[in-house]
Amino acid sequence: MDAKRFGCFVAERRKELGLTQKELAAKIQVTDKAVSKWERGLGLPDISTIEPLASALSVSIEELMKSEKEILQAAEEEITDKKGIIMCTFAVTTLALSLLEIFLSIKWDGSKLQMSASVPYTTFIPGLALIIYSIVCVIKGRKTDGAWALGLCLMLIPVIVLGGAFLILGIVAGE
Repeated sequence: MDAKRFGCFVAERRKELGLTQKELAAKIQVTDKAVSKWERGLGLPDISTIEPLASALSVSIEELMKSEKEILQAAEEEITDKKGIIMCTFAVTTLALSLLEIFLSIKWDGSKLQMSASVPYTTFIPGLALIIYSIVCVIKGRKTDGAWALGLCLMLIPVIVLGGAFLILGIVAGE
């Protein structure tokens, strides 16, 4: 453990928390001269002081010993949250556009009691992409975040809606 790096880390965390050297010293029951000595890189705390010091600085013992704050976990959680929002927005937008395209393609001929419609291939591509993405995530050992379910929904819902439209128009025409 490098005393200079450790000292800079302690001083930085103390200042981020708005503590004076004297206040930090009081929290961990050492003198303010000891804290000053650590922060100047002239020494390291006693092993029995490490746990209370980490607690007072709101860091883990590992972070204190490494003299660096672990922001990776918080950053990963934030990225995961944003990724979920982006995937849901993508899925809802794609589904809405697919359904709109299907409904616009419906052609009804009441005189012959015929209906035709098409499910565009573009409806399936985003769903397939999400399913492939989830397979890659599983292979790499990452979370899929429900991508496979969104992909499956993107592929099945338009077909189900189109089938429902055929049934509804067939029932209405039969009456």
